[in-house]
Amino acid sequence: MNTIKQVSGFSKERFFQVVKRLWILNQKKWLIGFAGGIGILVLIYLINSFGNFSHMASSTSSFTGVAVVGLGLTLYKYGGYFLTSGIFNELGKKSSASQMLTLPASTLEKFLAGWFLTYFLYTVVVVGLLYIVGIVLGINPILTSQQLSDPVVNMSNVYFLDAFFTFTAFHSVFFLGSIYFDGNNFLKTLLAIVVSFIIIGIIAVIFLTAYPGGPDGVVNFSFSMGFDPTNIVMTAALLKLGVAVLFLFLSYRQLQNRQIA
Repeated sequence: MNTIKQVSGFSKERFFQVVKRLWILNQKKWLIGFAGGIGILVLIYLINSFGNFSHMASSTSSFTGVAVVGLGLTLYKYGGYFLTSGIFNELGKKSSASQMLTLPASTLEKFLAGWFLTYFLYTVVVVGLLYIVGIVLGINPILTSQQLSDPVVNMSNVYFLDAFFTFTAFHSVFFLGSIYFDGNNFLKTLLAIVVSFIIIGIIAVIFLTAYPGGPDGVVNFSFSMGFDPTNIVMTAALLKLGVAVLFLFLSYRQLQNRQIA
């Protein structure tokens, strides 16, 4: 009978055992989600392909590829949020919470196992599949020509990077929601995000009403940045990474608190 060697620090064996356990408990939902996503992409591809005239095939092939990969990146984000929000759904059930909390693994190992499965492994698999699909369709999804809504930003890979960093930030929020809430984790986390944005919007409106010209320091800083598209993208990426680090820290602390409780 195989046994895991007990060590006082971080154990790779225990870590991978927790990853395997989380995968087994969630594999049905994950496989259904992947199958649904692939089905949607195939449907969009067929609609775009057969909905165009044959003499336009060469010009529409690239458009079809961009449409499929662009939709794939959207599904990558929102599908990932949904799957992430349920990774620790055991904690919200009285019948199974004790099983999760009493696992012979440290809080760090449980935390990293959940993150590894829902972020790292999920991203590698989905982005890898999208890359293969993009190559088959004749485009490079990592260097797609799609742009952000701001026409000033003219970077060939900005769409993919924006999708990746956006997923990184919001993944950490839904990861915290999977630990913090008891049941309906996705909907509760989504509601919390909406309420937070509403509060931020109200504060921004009050601030702009009170200071219509804005603080001189902020204005001077904006002009010093020169509104360079590269600076805008890099600043947004750093902010999203900062959000991810903050919420992952809060997730770890919340898991610790539930472990103690």
